[in-house]
Amino acid sequence: MDVLRALYGQFDPARPLEVEETDLYVNWQEEKALAPDDIKKLLARGIARSEIPVCRMFTGHRGVGKTTELKRVKHMLENGEAGRPMFVSLLEVEQWLDLQDIQAPDIIFHMVRQLVDDLNDAGFGLGRAKFEQFFGEIKDLLNSEVEFQSIKVPTGIAEFGLVLKDVPRARPTLRKLIEGHLPTIYDLINKAVLTKARVWLKANGRGEDILVIVDQLDRIPQKVINEQGLTNQRNIYLDHAAILRSLGCHVLYTVPIELAFSDAHLLLKAAYGCETLLLPLIPVSQRDGGDSPDGIRALCRIVHRRIAKTEANPQQVFEDDVLEQLCRVSGGYIRSLFILLRSAIERCDELPITREIADRTIRRQAIDLSLALQPKHRAALRAVHKSKAAFSDDPELWNLLLGNLMALPYEDESGVWYDWNALIAAVPGGV
Repeated sequence: MDVLRALYGQFDPARPLEVEETDLYVNWQEEKALAPDDIKKLLARGIARSEIPVCRMFTGHRGVGKTTELKRVKHMLENGEAGRPMFVSLLEVEQWLDLQDIQAPDIIFHMVRQLVDDLNDAGFGLGRAKFEQFFGEIKDLLNSEVEFQSIKVPTGIAEFGLVLKDVPRARPTLRKLIEGHLPTIYDLINKAVLTKARVWLKANGRGEDILVIVDQLDRIPQKVINEQGLTNQRNIYLDHAAILRSLGCHVLYTVPIELAFSDAHLLLKAAYGCETLLLPLIPVSQRDGGDSPDGIRALCRIVHRRIAKTEANPQQVFEDDVLEQLCRVSGGYIRSLFILLRSAIERCDELPITREIADRTIRRQAIDLSLALQPKHRAALRAVHKSKAAFSDDPELWNLLLGNLMALPYEDESGVWYDWNALIAAVPGGV
């Protein structure tokens, strides 16, 4: 295979690593100079050590590696590495839900659907049978409610879920029906399924308890949904917290970062009884503004391992200190680094990636970022860069900067700190 094409394929910014890809995975959180804790260990231990169902919250920017870490949490719990083995069901919501139009009942329905499907695949078919029976019993009601829209609602739970996603005009009616039957669904799952599933799982060596991981909810775009300024994110996670806590098993939700680090963070902690854990970026600088050589080395290791999967080596791919330059301007955000690398590869007729190509790539990415910057954004980002802290005088502006990757979070022993996106420093004319 052509080396440039092979390299381009290795730096796909949208593909999380599977657990088996140990040759590509760099556990940079093990280095105390880069992170105070290994987040996946905190999550796994907090769940495995609790004798009663807990609800955990996990956040971080899209592309920072949350799905990669969650798959490792799943693996650790399934293998008993956190203290006791556990059955884990993983729901990737984007496959099943329209994130532009999502509500708490949709989430619960698909959590239950995914759990009974996964238990069925493991050999415990009771949950799937009972859930299918439940929908069979209300089939006539479902169809009578939506027949005026010329929609035929299937009995099968997977097919029903697809209608919920793919037929927007049917959602209000279907949601009303789901919400009206939530107590029945909870009783069905909590009393008739989970209790017997735990017994079966333990007897068959599949775990002593059950966890449902709900990934990709952090991708819900924030929007205002009423005249009082209520956002869809607050409505789901705070106004409907009781619904999201109602399953009688452990649950792990991803949370939009702009909600997790807004003035709602204490409300989230109170509603779910836990702190929201952050997967921060790899620091390329320190809180005091100094460089972080350890962070640069960790990013270089990530790149080197992917280069090793091709026919090239780092000396062939990069001229001089070009890789370190790209790592530094990525701000330690892996997705940004991979986008920079792909953009540089696109500009290459042949290797190596030269400093001129790197400079042109960085300049182009910085210009793209600057297109959205208004004067108030620039002033706020200068303040964040100087103080390394969030600001509270304009929560709406802070949520926008954080949610749109203009301000980025890091963490050290003193807690979370912030800086502007490192590309901002490369904006022509400055900020």
